[in-house]
Amino acid sequence: MKRESEAKNSFDYEGRKITAEWFSVRSKTEIPDLPWQQVYAIGEIDGKVPIVHYDDRKDNLPGGHTEPGENMEETLRREIREELNMRVLNWEPIGYQKCTSPDGTIEYQFRVFARLEKIGEFTGDVDGSVIGHSLVNIDEVNSHIKYGNIGEVMIMRAKDVGNFIEKEAR
Repeated sequence: MKRESEAKNSFDYEGRKITAEWFSVRSKTEIPDLPWQQVYAIGEIDGKVPIVHYDDRKDNLPGGHTEPGENMEETLRREIREELNMRVLNWEPIGYQKCTSPDGTIEYQFRVFARLEKIGEFTGDVDGSVIGHSLVNIDEVNSHIKYGNIGEVMIMRAKDVGNFIEKEAR
């Protein structure tokens, strides 16, 4: 059964216009079996969301490419450790983007809500180009990452899931 996307937008990436479609995922049992190339988190630590900074491109959510032999959760945990020096306490899916390049190449990027815990001070991204991060209110996230209407849907889902996790933790 083909799913209909809930939001669409496009963006320029390395000189190419990418079309992105958003699909919400409501539970871990609903995660589709797709070739996840990237995993990113709307994290929460002390009521704030970490946004990573680069010296050569715009701010983004922490996360990144899945390494060979790595599953989605392993990617999430590794990227959070590398880019923030934090650990994932728990996570829930919020959805995914299907990104289509002009040549028809499709890339699947998963998004999660994750509760985080600081391991130590950030000293540098071991395997990437993150130069630091800041903590912002969840309602400010899209003004930093600039995901348009997909960002708004992601944030709504993260708020819903965050409330769910908070209730379960009590």
